Amino acid sequence: MPNKKKSVVPESLDEYEAKRDFAETPEPKPIQASSHKRPIFVVQEHHATRLHYDFRLEADGVLKSWAVTNEPSLDPSVKRLAVRVEDHPLAYASFSGTIPEGHYGAGEVFIWDHGTFENLDSARTITEGIEAGKLSFLLHGKKLKGRFALVRMRGKGKRENWLLIKAKDEEAKLGSSAGKAVHSRTKRVPLSGTRTTQTKPIRGTPKPEEVELTHPDKQLYPEDGITKADVAAYYRAVAPRLLPFLKDRPVTLERLPDGLGQGKPHFWQKNTPASYPAWIPRAQLETERGKPVAYALVNDLAALLYLVNQGALTFHPWLSRVEALDHPDFVLFDLDPGKATFADLVNVAQRLHEELEREGWEAVVKTSGKTGLHVLVPWRKDGGYDEARRWAQQVAERVADHLPETATMDIRKDKRGGRVYIDVLQNARGHHVVAPYVLRAIPGAPVSTPLRWQELKADLDPMRFTLHTVPPRIARQRVDPLAALVESWR
Repeated sequence: MPNKKKSVVPESLDEYEAKRDFAETPEPKPIQASSHKRPIFVVQEHHATRLHYDFRLEADGVLKSWAVTNEPSLDPSVKRLAVRVEDHPLAYASFSGTIPEGHYGAGEVFIWDHGTFENLDSARTITEGIEAGKLSFLLHGKKLKGRFALVRMRGKGKRENWLLIKAKDEEAKLGSSAGKAVHSRTKRVPLSGTRTTQTKPIRGTPKPEEVELTHPDKQLYPEDGITKADVAAYYRAVAPRLLPFLKDRPVTLERLPDGLGQGKPHFWQKNTPASYPAWIPRAQLETERGKPVAYALVNDLAALLYLVNQGALTFHPWLSRVEALDHPDFVLFDLDPGKATFADLVNVAQRLHEELEREGWEAVVKTSGKTGLHVLVPWRKDGGYDEARRWAQQVAERVADHLPETATMDIRKDKRGGRVYIDVLQNARGHHVVAPYVLRAIPGAPVSTPLRWQELKADLDPMRFTLHTVPPRIARQRVDPLAALVESWR
């Protein structure tokens, strides 16, 4: 919790205030703030004229800020240009929203990562380190972990250019961006800056009747003795229920070609290599920087099994389809228990269900495949992602207000205590969700499994839903628990 002692609004926020009209922008005003016991950091994905990432460190009652030109990396060989910008108020750490057109920094802002940090330079404060041109710090975030440095570049000019560099430590990941890190619990890869220039399948040779499975005996879950052949058989069994959630949606693949294990490759694939067969359709999109990205469309069993053969274990589709990328098909409430009990998680999910039913919304629920729950609601309004996210936030706030000791909307882990975090920030263009019925890349081969609301009880063990148990479970069910959601898209 923040210290009770208040500090005077720092003069360094004068520039921040001068650049903004707070009668029109939703950004926080430079009001009095109190420092945190453990200083915080935040990285905000900012879709302004150019997509960039605003990196902010707490110091002297403000957020010292840099605009990083590309997604921060966990690879020590990658150096990111970071342009120093004006200080921001501490309240900006929780800001997510739209800065109106015509205003400074106009565009969408999302929380990309956040947490606490430690200054590793015992001889200097963060502010003194900025004056000296070098900072060394230890980050404790969801995506960014371990030691980093900010080093000011030589040369004079209008901009104060720095380099953001990952140190070589146990958290370093060669060839990996932070959003692709093995250890990351990130549920999404931020892509909401992508803009469609062309959305169509690439058609070529006809797809084969059968997809060849190479190295079928390769151990993908070595602790559980689960082979590639077992994974392929699983996906073949669940395909009729999985494919409706993948069809015509850009998909990010979580690939582990050599299976689980320390030091083995684990990465997230957005762009489809040219070497993949032409019968796998692509959605050709373009990023803010003009870089083309060809997302795979997993529209049939052949495409699904081909990608599984390439080491794809988990499939992360967009919430919208290629024919209407700006309009989500459903709204996601991602319930993260953190330090809360599963009974508390169930309590929050049930209260959310009641709130939605009271408003006439039909909600479905599934396990995340790890510790959380996902509540999905068909989005039937005309508005796009912005309206859907605002609506979801209003619903979530009512639930959190009703269960103040159990639920929270606070993005900061150190503020949540033992409460369940209701995350609605993934309802944004280009963000994605773990699809139902997919495997998770952790020991035990757990599955993100749809539930009937009657099944959701405090003594339920979500880890009992695995590669081995889900196919017979499906065979016993007359109706898919998510049938109402699927039907709403037809």
